[in-house]
Amino acid sequence: MYTNIYNAAAAVAALATVANGHMIMKTPKPFGGASLNNSPLTSSDFPCKLQGDPATFYSTEGLDNTMAVGETQSLSFTGSAVHGGGSCQLAITKDLAPSASTSWQVILSIEGGCPSKSGQGPDTYDFTIPDSVAAGQYVFAWTWISKLAGQPEYYMNCAPITVTGGKSKRSEGNETLVVATRDELPELFVANLADINSCKTTPSTDPEFPNPGSNVIKPGLSSSFAKVEGTGCVPKGATEKGGSGSGGSGDAGSGSPPAASSAAPAPSSAAAAPPAASSGFVTSVKPTSAPVASTSAAAVATSSSAAAVVAPPTASTPPSTGSSGPSGGLTGLCSSEGMFNCVGGTSYQQCASGGWSTMMEMPSGVKCAEGQTMTLWA
Repeated sequence: MYTNIYNAAAAVAALATVANGHMIMKTPKPFGGASLNNSPLTSSDFPCKLQGDPATFYSTEGLDNTMAVGETQSLSFTGSAVHGGGSCQLAITKDLAPSASTSWQVILSIEGGCPSKSGQGPDTYDFTIPDSVAAGQYVFAWTWISKLAGQPEYYMNCAPITVTGGKSKRSEGNETLVVATRDELPELFVANLADINSCKTTPSTDPEFPNPGSNVIKPGLSSSFAKVEGTGCVPKGATEKGGSGSGGSGDAGSGSPPAASSAAPAPSSAAAAPPAASSGFVTSVKPTSAPVASTSAAAVATSSSAAAVVAPPTASTPPSTGSSGPSGGLTGLCSSEGMFNCVGGTSYQQCASGGWSTMMEMPSGVKCAEGQTMTLWA
């Protein structure tokens, strides 16, 4: 009899964990409020765990998530059942009431170690809004493919964000604006939702995204990576696009520099004028001592009143190894893609897409190997 009572109590405890232990995004503050539940998505509530009337669900009342371009932001969670971790993506869209066919642009892929680096409890993750994102209103999304759930799952929470400091920041000095298409950022990965697409992930693994983009981190302490089954792993009506990358060493959307022309930039106020609002994303490139202009109309959207566009330095320019920041981290360009830089055994950053990332904290009790290494671990 005591055995039966013990088994019943264990079953109740297990059910309570399943019902209340999943993860919900805490910051940025998500849509849904008290009605937002923590269960995996189904095809009917994709995207964003949409409940009820979209006009009501996507209300921004009481939700202030202001993010300046390039400044460190925090992704944190409410809940305890991290299911051993898994893989996550952070993405944004200009669609302020996203639907199943909305196109998203991924700004960070976390392969393994999310939302828990150790698989034991939730962690907090730093991220930044890329320099290629213009100021304005967006919807931010966090997605999660859990590792140890017994069956393939897909989680997604969304939040309204206001991006600041984009265009105005890039008009300082002699910088010239280059209009970048949204295709330079990859489409959001979606799987395990039968009515959205046929893509599936493998339980007990950390999925490797088919197109993670150039901004990738792998913070997991015991990751078990696996490829994804299927193709077209994106929202309905969307297409796989943008740059590709893996392991923090990709160079998505870079390609070959556009061919140079003999035209020099026109010294007028139009050079610092922001692009049309419809472009959505911009990047800036500082002119070299011998400015080189691009003639690729397909890569750069220009108008008759805009100044000529300055192309990136040629491949022969030796990359910088970066300079020391105030916290001991490195800033600027780097040449060894995937290289880690450990400071004090407790913080690290990674060389990704030719530049050093922001400093990130190691999990409690875990040390990294001091200095620059390809393995990180002490």
